[in-house]
Amino acid sequence: MEVFAGLAPVFLILAVGVAARQVGLLDEGGAGGLNKLVAQVALPALLLLKVGTASLEESFSPLVVGVTTALVLATTVLALLLGRIWRLPNAQMGVLAQAAQRGNLAYVAFPVILAAGGEAALRAAAVTAAVLIPVMNLLAVWALEQYRGGPRRRGTVLRVLVNPLVASALAGLGLAAAGWQPWRWLAATLEILADFALPAALLALGSQLTLGRWRGVARPLAAAVALKLMVQPAGGLWLLVTLGATPGEVLVGVLLLAAPSAVASYPVAVELGGDRDLAAAAVVLSTVGALLTYVAWNLVLGAS
Repeated sequence: MEVFAGLAPVFLILAVGVAARQVGLLDEGGAGGLNKLVAQVALPALLLLKVGTASLEESFSPLVVGVTTALVLATTVLALLLGRIWRLPNAQMGVLAQAAQRGNLAYVAFPVILAAGGEAALRAAAVTAAVLIPVMNLLAVWALEQYRGGPRRRGTVLRVLVNPLVASALAGLGLAAAGWQPWRWLAATLEILADFALPAALLALGSQLTLGRWRGVARPLAAAVALKLMVQPAGGLWLLVTLGATPGEVLVGVLLLAAPSAVASYPVAVELGGDRDLAAAAVVLSTVGALLTYVAWNLVLGAS
């Protein structure tokens, strides 16, 4: 019950976002505007503050970063292998790979980790995410570009690096390495934006969850959700425990890997010619499924 009590507010706020969209408190334009504000201002401020002021000696774990990065790469390869075995259409191949590995770290994993492990765990998660977010974005765009129709665009790496979340994560790492101590007024401003980021991110995510047409995508959808919510975190748990990680490192690593498919994966999939129905369904089903799997993973971690 304690685990559920800590996680329930995350999904209740998500449900408020869904309800707000349904009753008209957030129309399509308002939901899109809130999402842009969160993605381009509030969440980058959170990453800049949490990562930039972190003590890398205390918050940076090479083991957690190495294991989570390796699992993200392995999941991408496994998803593409499954797609080839099943002879999926090209439009579904890249979407399957993206949905299986690209987690909703800032929108969902961060508040769950804060509830489960406190401020220290959140700071460690933010530092780890500063590496994972660029890796996930690069792999997602690469996979979608590989299987898109028509000529491939240049500048993939540059487009990923200028993404506000990626840029703030990398900038935060640099500032942390330099021992950054922001001015008090700047720290207070970033703190206000950071406090706004997580609830607003959950509202924005809920307001944009719409059911796609699931007919014809059942098999890759099931594979993407299973890989994202169960296989990837299970691999992380096994590797971290085997390699002697501390309980705190195991908690951060597993809960980051167990995040549902990123809501930002849908517009990226559409932009790069992926199957929009599969992309939408993966976000919806994995986000709903994460309510159960996050409780399960917290129970497993509490027992380990």
